[in-house]
Amino acid sequence: MAAEPRGLPDWHDASAYAPLLGAEPAGLAWEWLRRDEAYCAAAGSGSALDPPGWWATAEDPAARDWGLHAFVDPALPAALARPVWRREVVGNVLVAAASASGPLDDRFDLTRFAAFATFVQGENGAEHWLLAEGTASLRLDIPYGSLLDGPVHLAYDLSGFAALPGPLAALERLLGLWRTGRLAHRPGSPRNRRLVQLLRTHDALRAGTAQREIAEVLLSPEAGRARWRSEAPSLRTRAQRLAAGARTMGSGGYLRLLRGQPPAGQ
Repeated sequence: MAAEPRGLPDWHDASAYAPLLGAEPAGLAWEWLRRDEAYCAAAGSGSALDPPGWWATAEDPAARDWGLHAFVDPALPAALARPVWRREVVGNVLVAAASASGPLDDRFDLTRFAAFATFVQGENGAEHWLLAEGTASLRLDIPYGSLLDGPVHLAYDLSGFAALPGPLAALERLLGLWRTGRLAHRPGSPRNRRLVQLLRTHDALRAGTAQREIAEVLLSPEAGRARWRSEAPSLRTRAQRLAAGARTMGSGGYLRLLRGQPPAGQ
């Protein structure tokens, strides 16, 4: 029997989903992954990160299938979970080598940010870091040296043009963190409202809810009319699109969010 996701809100309750309206793509993608029955089963049998955890865990090879360096408890919502996504699936990872060199006032001191740092020890000694504060997050990969040896000088690995925007955005956020001690919060995309609507639709479908009720709650009370097929055909069409979009997202479409791409069909 497949594992059931835990700790999910009632899809009728808009307020329970409201925090996701300001979430970043990594948080929204996590909300979809934690609803995946196969992931729940795999995470239940593997080692899992428990936030906060900068003394977290060694990399779990089994988590690679889900785009993660280590499993995270699927009962945790995006506001609490700390998934360390792999560079292959997320486009805004900053890669840097760490060394004990350079002026002290130009080094990165991890102890300033330990309260919201999560660490996964990778293969060959590489370090995978997630710095997360509220809905804001920053991913760092340290293939050489260690942030634990800090304060350390960071030499950034940047090249080419096609893949540069993601790491540059991460570098800008790191600079802000180093200057202010805080991760800058970026307002959620206007697309988030639609994404949250798809997530609620997914949860409603899992609960066995008919499309008519989904339309009535998420779109318009007009869908509750006795003859909604004839009296509100546009609502029926929109409900069908919601259901199709939710199924696409739930079957892996959410990974597009991590690459900075619009969801399929949006």
